[in-house]
Amino acid sequence: MNPDTTPAPAPLPCSDWSRSQDLDPVGTAGEYHGYLLVEHPLPWPSEIAAAPGLGEVAELAKAAGVRLQAVVPANWRPLGGEPMPLRRLVYYRPAQPGWAGQLRRSELQVPPGSLAEAAGSLLTGPRPAEPVTDGHEDRDVQDVLVCTHGSRDTCCGSRGMGLAQALQAPRGAGAPTWRLWRTSHTGGHRFAPTVVMLPSATLWAYADASLVRTLADGSASPRDVLARYRGCATLGPGPAQALDRAVAGRVGLALLTTRRRAAPVGDGQWLLDAGPLGSWRAAVVAGRRVPQPGCRALPGTASKASTEWVVEGLEALRVPE
Repeated sequence: MNPDTTPAPAPLPCSDWSRSQDLDPVGTAGEYHGYLLVEHPLPWPSEIAAAPGLGEVAELAKAAGVRLQAVVPANWRPLGGEPMPLRRLVYYRPAQPGWAGQLRRSELQVPPGSLAEAAGSLLTGPRPAEPVTDGHEDRDVQDVLVCTHGSRDTCCGSRGMGLAQALQAPRGAGAPTWRLWRTSHTGGHRFAPTVVMLPSATLWAYADASLVRTLADGSASPRDVLARYRGCATLGPGPAQALDRAVAGRVGLALLTTRRRAAPVGDGQWLLDAGPLGSWRAAVVAGRRVPQPGCRALPGTASKASTEWVVEGLEALRVPE
């Protein structure tokens, strides 16, 4: 074919581009002290802080270092134009400051006009020893958040909705208790569909129904899921999350619900203390930088790039008990 007539490469959706580049998602979970879920009806604007009634809530969450997520139940339907009479607020916080692991949940139902007051009370009030609920929730429930924020990114809107619908299929008797939510932007739409699992505060890329179900029921194997692990949002920055995945590959997925913390120890080395699962050290270095174009934009127009993290020389300083 004459080079002058060779067609230009077709621009891809951002998540297709990431897949075509085999982009490693680890280290992209963000870094927060916890999560605040606010039940808020659709449609959501591109910036969730601009949604009616959420501006002050967003400011409170930001000041507390907490990630705000608007949510609706996955099977939510508008109630004939009538507003929700009550909204659920679900606050997940570390059981022990400075440590990742299973977050503690506090949950309230409040009128829409009291969202900011209730959020402020949850975020700044006393820290109960056990989760506080409205009296009917199982304290061991898991919350599964699927990003379907189409006004923010078309990949999340289309692929996230497809995943949310697939996950609504009936579950067998005796299945673990978990609540499925559609949620606002979680960060990382280039990895759509994206999922947040709570209370572990773990984020997952390129998700499908099988991934979510096996994570929720505890039957997932490291070999099958860790390539899609973005990281734990309460553990620390990208290098800490990459080390977390490397250690999970050695000790199993129980690590992702274990109380643990990570810290740099100099010369590019990071240390992960995982209690009964041992103490681990490795160098974590920046690897490939992959251009990240906007959705359906040509790669040459990319103004951003994704950095992949590489773990080298992983060693156990203290072996698992």
